Amino acid sequence: MSAIFGILRFDGAPVAREHLLAMSGALARHGEDVGFHLEGALGLGCRPMQFTPEDRRDRQPVGSADGSRILVADARLDNRDELLAELKAVSRLRPPPGPDDPDSDLLLRAFEAWGRDCTGHLAGVFAVAVWDSSSRTLSLVRSAIVAPSLVYLATDRLVAFATMPSGLHALPFVRRALDEERLSDLIARTGSGDTEATLYQGIRRLRTGHWMVAGPGGVKTECHWPLDRGREERFARDEDYLGAFDGLFGRVVASQLRGFTPVAMMLSGGLDSSSVAAKAAGLLARRGERLAAFTEVPRGGFEEPLPPGRYADETPLVSAIAGMHPEIDLELVRTDGQTFLDGIGGLFAHLEAPFRNTSNRVWIEEILRRTRARGIRVLLDGAQGNLTMSWNGSGLLSALVRRGRWSEAVRQARAGVRSASAGSIVRTLVGQGFVPLLPDPLWLALDALRHPGVDRSAMWLRGSAINPQFAEERRVTERARERSFAVRFRPRADTRRIRYEALANQDFGGYVSSYRAMYGVDMRSPSADRRLADFCLALPEEQYQRDGESRRLIRRGMSGCLPAEVLANRMRGMQSADWFERLAGARPLIAAELEKIERSSLARRMLDTERLRRLFERMPSAGGGEPGGSQEYSHAFQDGLMVGRFLSWFETGG
Repeated sequence: MSAIFGILRFDGAPVAREHLLAMSGALARHGEDVGFHLEGALGLGCRPMQFTPEDRRDRQPVGSADGSRILVADARLDNRDELLAELKAVSRLRPPPGPDDPDSDLLLRAFEAWGRDCTGHLAGVFAVAVWDSSSRTLSLVRSAIVAPSLVYLATDRLVAFATMPSGLHALPFVRRALDEERLSDLIARTGSGDTEATLYQGIRRLRTGHWMVAGPGGVKTECHWPLDRGREERFARDEDYLGAFDGLFGRVVASQLRGFTPVAMMLSGGLDSSSVAAKAAGLLARRGERLAAFTEVPRGGFEEPLPPGRYADETPLVSAIAGMHPEIDLELVRTDGQTFLDGIGGLFAHLEAPFRNTSNRVWIEEILRRTRARGIRVLLDGAQGNLTMSWNGSGLLSALVRRGRWSEAVRQARAGVRSASAGSIVRTLVGQGFVPLLPDPLWLALDALRHPGVDRSAMWLRGSAINPQFAEERRVTERARERSFAVRFRPRADTRRIRYEALANQDFGGYVSSYRAMYGVDMRSPSADRRLADFCLALPEEQYQRDGESRRLIRRGMSGCLPAEVLANRMRGMQSADWFERLAGARPLIAAELEKIERSSLARRMLDTERLRRLFERMPSAGGGEPGGSQEYSHAFQDGLMVGRFLSWFETGG
């Protein structure tokens, strides 16, 4: 895998070598060596890192046999065997690629064979740039769901791209300036209406699952992973669904174990990561290898109040998993005394953005440190599994109501109430069966009757540290209304589209690329694999919920592979459950960081620094009764500190 960068000039002027060198230097932390291709108005570059045996043979940029195409790629292909067989079948003019060829060579051959249709033949994570001299076009493409970061700048004279914004800011004609509208959306937590926007003016991100083609006709982007409503997976028997899932899940996990070091797992007691761990452990055991597993837990004796339905300590569940799979080496990870503000400058230098879900930074980075300390360079997780293999089936009742299957809807509502030991059949049937089918205006009218005086478009205020004047200048509330923020989290009947849109829009590329550079560890998410997502999105809702059993597919699919207490658990683990305790215990550090924020003119203009100061001064001590779900401290205060320190870092030039 690699950091990639390049420039294509539309005006025919030659690309300056010093510009490529500047981009390469800015991305030095993201790769080891450097390779260039400089040809008139085109310049491409690559800084590789090695995570698989094939990476050791990688020499980029790579060119086609006739010299008409040049490629640079930040990629890991997970279906190499299938792809090699397909390429062999279509390789008529020259020898087919071999099993030891690097992924970049296979990608170029795929592009030669199928053009822009090649993405349908690829599985894995990739960000690729391909120059085609015959059409004079530069194509950029990112894999669906999970992909390394890739950003670009397009003007009427040129297009430039890089793995991270710093690669573009290294160019003398690119101004390093913040996009204040995007920042206002981030601080207010209202989401952005512009799906390609970054925090930096003029710099766009290529979305996951998209192509971009730049050439004489301008710059165009196009989705290569649309929702396939025509695909439905229907089997004659329930057992057939399980067989199909098990076979696919096994292939997906096996394909992501490729590397030249042992493999580690970021493990919780939930169904997603535990399923990946169980499957990976069995596969590794057949090779005589073991699986290191790291689990974040709070300090010993932690007993602070938590939101209903949540638990703090994963120890009993993960211990049961390790007991069932003796090839798992479990290590409990405590981060007592550490805070999300520790070493914050180093994080910003790599991520070039604030860290979202602020409290989780501590334990994620501690696990990455321990993984690297063991010489392990592959770390699996269960990210996005709740949208794929462990979907809860919340659309079942609305699907039954929409199809007019009233008696079955009543029966399923009764089973759900009995399983949860709470609620009523009528309330469940109305809330889960009829309300999701309402059009937005009717739902808003009903919601206004239930919550009089509540403006859902402005509900972000309590949990945000934004400066009210800055919010007014950027029209935050008005733009939230224009984007229908009030109905953003309402229940929907079309859960297939909801899941697809979440998978398509939740872009973690910045974290994938920055943490790979910081720790030399490749984080992989089998549960977010496109092959698995396509299959799971095509299953009927009844496979995910029936007779009061939610997340039914994964519970049945992993029966016998996970302990009974894990399969039966209906509560959710709370990540960083001790977040407030460690926050309250870091007063001297917070005071110093708050002073830095207050000295920043950017932070004072964009953040309500007076509110941050008030929250700090009245912050209770650890054990002072602050609930685990407090929005003022978990969101407004912590996120305000994180964004404020980012603004201070940016203002001082990093």
